[in-house]
Amino acid sequence: MSQETYSIPTGPAEQLDYVRNAVTLCTTNATAWGVPAAKLTAIVSPRTFYEQKSAIANNSQTQSPAATAGRTAAWVVLEPFITDLYDHYIINNAAISAADKEALHIHYAFTGGGAPSSAPASTPVVTLTSKEISMLRVVYSDSTTPSSHAKPKNVAFCELIYKIGDPAPVSIADCNVHINVSRSSEKVVFPPELRGKAIRGYARWVNKNGKTGPWSNQIGTIIP
Repeated sequence: MSQETYSIPTGPAEQLDYVRNAVTLCTTNATAWGVPAAKLTAIVSPRTFYEQKSAIANNSQTQSPAATAGRTAAWVVLEPFITDLYDHYIINNAAISAADKEALHIHYAFTGGGAPSSAPASTPVVTLTSKEISMLRVVYSDSTTPSSHAKPKNVAFCELIYKIGDPAPVSIADCNVHINVSRSSEKVVFPPELRGKAIRGYARWVNKNGKTGPWSNQIGTIIP
């Protein structure tokens, strides 16, 4: 079993190329990959704004602390749109070729190497906390060690599957979004139009050999 994850560059120059590449590939392959036209339309304005701010911050004639701050603020606005594309339409999409996945910075969350280990027997205890607008942090502990935020031994990540909006999911099968959380307090960013909606889901541990543990009880909150 292999599950995919992705990495967003942290450097401004790399982020700019990353966004351009991701949007171009999603636009070119929208039909084949199942990316709705409305999602691509929604990203145009924040992407344009970010590129404008980047051009000012990257120009030796206009560089300044204010320009850098403006670029950072523009990225904060754009990032939820990018993660929305990845989380809902790119990750684990069988229609995307291996070459395009590499170009999109998609990789397997684990390789299956090392000595085999048994499937996790415990469950994550997950709390979705909110401190910033349009963002939740996935805070977890293990059911056997609730006072610690460490993953159990040999666990690669916490898999979170969820559904946004009503009606509430009755079971795992009703959830349609998967994300892999490799560390406690990792952030999940949402597009602005999802603010105020309920998010409900389930979590389980996945070990370094791809074996999965039992699902947790349902968790949920409101997207701030």
